Amino acid sequence: MPPSMEIAVLLLGVLALEMRWSASALHIQQAFASPNLTNNFVVDPVSRKVYLATVNTVYQLNGTLSVEVEKRTGPVEDNLLCHAPQLPQAPCEHPKSLTDNYNKLLKLDREQGVVVVCGSVYQGFCELRRMGNISEIAVEFPPQGEKTVFPSMLNIAANHPNASTVGLIFKSHGGNTRLLVGTTYTGAGTQFFPKNHSKEDLRFENTPEIAIRSLNIKDLPRLFTYDINPSEDNVFKIKQEVKTKNKLNFVHAFIQKTYSYIAFNNDAKMGHKESQPNSILARICLDSDSPRKTTGPESRKLTESYIQMPLQCGSSGNIYNRLLSVYPAEVHAEGGWEPYLFGVFSKADRKAALCAFKFGDIEEEIRQGRRNCSNSPSSDVQVLDSVIQGSGAVCIQKGNLVLQPEQLDCGAAHLQHPLALRRSLKALPLFEYPALSSVSVDTVHNHAVVFLGTSNGRLHK
Repeated sequence: MPPSMEIAVLLLGVLALEMRWSASALHIQQAFASPNLTNNFVVDPVSRKVYLATVNTVYQLNGTLSVEVEKRTGPVEDNLLCHAPQLPQAPCEHPKSLTDNYNKLLKLDREQGVVVVCGSVYQGFCELRRMGNISEIAVEFPPQGEKTVFPSMLNIAANHPNASTVGLIFKSHGGNTRLLVGTTYTGAGTQFFPKNHSKEDLRFENTPEIAIRSLNIKDLPRLFTYDINPSEDNVFKIKQEVKTKNKLNFVHAFIQKTYSYIAFNNDAKMGHKESQPNSILARICLDSDSPRKTTGPESRKLTESYIQMPLQCGSSGNIYNRLLSVYPAEVHAEGGWEPYLFGVFSKADRKAALCAFKFGDIEEEIRQGRRNCSNSPSSDVQVLDSVIQGSGAVCIQKGNLVLQPEQLDCGAAHLQHPLALRRSLKALPLFEYPALSSVSVDTVHNHAVVFLGTSNGRLHK
């Protein structure tokens, strides 16, 4: 179970950091205790309100962590083998029972004035709640009387408490708002699927592992749909026959420059070779041109720009092969500020380590990988044939083609896609300590200050 779900009480504190050397420099100013397991929270940077999602309840807190609004979201009558009740004309013959609603995704969209709240019930259904009063539904979805509603518009987050979901909100060409979501497959053949020998599987066809969805509340008929035509270009779906070899557990999704990054582990590889890294960083381009156009393609196709690489924390004989938490941050160096990706990795014996990777190195590895794939078959890069959009298992020489910078960064329709780099990007541990589970980074007086959380509730600075 993820560390966030092991916490029975959330302690949100406004911490006063005293600028002196002290054994107890952090002091709790205010606190809020939740009676239920805490899943997610987000802070509005303008109003300073805190939106907090727990099992069966969402809260809206003010800047001093006093409750302004709370809204129950569960338990509800549900069954994993039933379609969402919001799907018109979709009766369910399976018996339903009271089911707890674990929050899987909580994202703030200030521009549209909504909070995206996605739970584990109803096949991972999402609601758009009103900023400023989270108890109110901001947008009725699906619209009343709407008959052209598909399961893929409703099945968004993972529908199991222990299955991962990550996401981010971004703006695309033409000003459209989009939601990028990565979610663990929970269908037949996984430990999440009901063990009643049923062959019904509502997750395979309807919920890809990664998808870009429409989040424009002014275009309700397309809300939560895969927003590019053909839609298959905007989803990343593992082929059914290789699902067991690709058990993706998502850690975090974030934006850096004009790229979206998704960090995850392939749990199917865990236990085979502990000396091998199982952690992966994937990149998807958010824009196809710069400066942005108001005409033409609205966004880079996911399958054109998708590329992934393994991350290795540690050296031979001492590799931390499971990623637990990542945080992008700027670090002050002699030449100015340089972006890094900080990550906490662990081993089977619960030992953990902090590693840091330069984004400059990540970008160069991606460019070189695309260059190699287009010049000749290469042992360093391959077309990712585990997904339904994979066009083949090997790279093909493209004659004397010279790739432009945009193509090296984001691919193109005539290039092989999506791609996987085989060679790990490596880093040596900066800090090793048992039971590390999370990382956050800030900059104070040109120093990078790293906060490390542990699974038993300790905070290291």
